[in-house]
Amino acid sequence: MKLYEYVIRRLVLMVFVLLAVSVIVFVITRGVPSPTYALAPYITPRMTDPQKLQTAVGLGIAEPSCPSWVDFTQSAPGCITPLYVQYFSWLKQVLSGNWGNSVIPSIGVGQSTWGLFVARFPYTAELAVAAALITVLFALPMGIVSATHNNKVPDHFSRIVALVGYSMPVFWLAFILQIIFVIYLTLTIHGNTFGLLPSSQTVGTDCALCIPNPGNINTYTGAPILDAILSLNPAYFWDALLALILPAITLAFSTLGALTRIVRSSMMEALRQDYILLARSKGLRERTVIYRHALKNALLPAITITGLILATLLGGAVVVEEVFSWPGVGQAALDASLFLDINFLELYTLVTALIIVVANLGVDVLYAFIDPRIRY
Repeated sequence: MKLYEYVIRRLVLMVFVLLAVSVIVFVITRGVPSPTYALAPYITPRMTDPQKLQTAVGLGIAEPSCPSWVDFTQSAPGCITPLYVQYFSWLKQVLSGNWGNSVIPSIGVGQSTWGLFVARFPYTAELAVAAALITVLFALPMGIVSATHNNKVPDHFSRIVALVGYSMPVFWLAFILQIIFVIYLTLTIHGNTFGLLPSSQTVGTDCALCIPNPGNINTYTGAPILDAILSLNPAYFWDALLALILPAITLAFSTLGALTRIVRSSMMEALRQDYILLARSKGLRERTVIYRHALKNALLPAITITGLILATLLGGAVVVEEVFSWPGVGQAALDASLFLDINFLELYTLVTALIIVVANLGVDVLYAFIDPRIRY
């Protein structure tokens, strides 16, 4: 099978995977709670009971023959539209671009769910990409050094980092970093004491290293750093970069250990192969043997883990976004779960599933370019 045929087949299968996920999410969010939860974004206390019932009928949740709002709230026979009918009605609206309205008080009741998600996703994408880059930039050399210095000081250091990354709660690390860089590491400027780095929000203006008045930028993508570059505003770029440091390090540290250990084990396996012995017997430099021969064959498992890490982070780092007041989709999803915002939870889950599926497909395609022996 040719590569493009494999990609087409996977894309077709992806549609069925997303449909299955949508069914599961719909059943959990619409089939288990009371039907009135799905109506929360569309009804207000000022509406009369007949108006509420008419709204439920218009949304396809209540049957037109339902006699009253009280009967609907009590799930009287013949009042609730069957769940499969609700699902197809919801799917029709989604395919037309209507994801409903949000009910999250902290963000804005009645705001378009799709508009809310689109506005917040660039912040999560910026944080996820930064954390993934930090993970790769540190995990790759640490894994290589650990494998080439097995059971020596660098290897022991790598194991300690991996163990701490596995076991340390993300929220605890976030608080520790805030305490260190905001409370303990301070500078006094013009009689005022500031923390070294900002502790929250996406653009820091009240830290020792921050520029107090960075100016404004044009919104091209929604990601502060990228928009600052496109707006040619270096001051805003600097403040946005400072605000990104602590949450990105927190996320990266939680995934650094896993990738480091994968690179280490893959490198050790590659270094034991016969072609490495042959390369060394030819008198090649050790650096050439490691980076040109061993590393290329050890990258496949690392690429898999990296793709999954990036996909997971893009789905929303809920805890980190909440601790650092980062206005991404993870923080919005947490608020949506607290207030049972079904529409946002459905969209968030489906987009997360889509990202994971696309990331897996991208990793498989990348395999074929890195290792010509792989065929699909």
